[in-house]
Amino acid sequence: MIWKELKDTLIFLKLKAADNKEVLQIMGDAMIQEGYGEEGFTEALLEREKDYPTGLDVDGIGVAIPHTDAEHVKKEGISIAVLDEPIVFDAMGEEDYQIPVKIVIMFTVAGKDKHIDRLLQILDMIKDEQILKGLLAAKNKEEVRTAIQKREKTC
Repeated sequence: MIWKELKDTLIFLKLKAADNKEVLQIMGDAMIQEGYGEEGFTEALLEREKDYPTGLDVDGIGVAIPHTDAEHVKKEGISIAVLDEPIVFDAMGEEDYQIPVKIVIMFTVAGKDKHIDRLLQILDMIKDEQILKGLLAAKNKEEVRTAIQKREKTC
């Protein structure tokens, strides 16, 4: 259950950043500080985002789901940021297409085979418009958890 994994220190509301690199830097460094990423996690994250962009347009809401390889991970975890203003990310699977992103969901997986399962879990979550709208409307960290929890309890 994603909502149970969310630590307050890894939830960012109204995150201000100049560009997507700064967003990834802030979130990646927090993942390291909280013991989820190895030293070099943030750099690996930035490099992977260049090669395999993670921006998605989900019914008009921009979402990015950055992650990196298990070799840079200590344990499984998740971080969510709702950005103050949309920030452009390159689109997943589409060259030369950019998406203004408002929600960033970063995750770590500790094992090569777990990557796809976690990605599918997050993709299933973000296709629910109520979750995305709940995240965008959240005024505090508990409301972020509640938006996700409602969906996960009905599945």
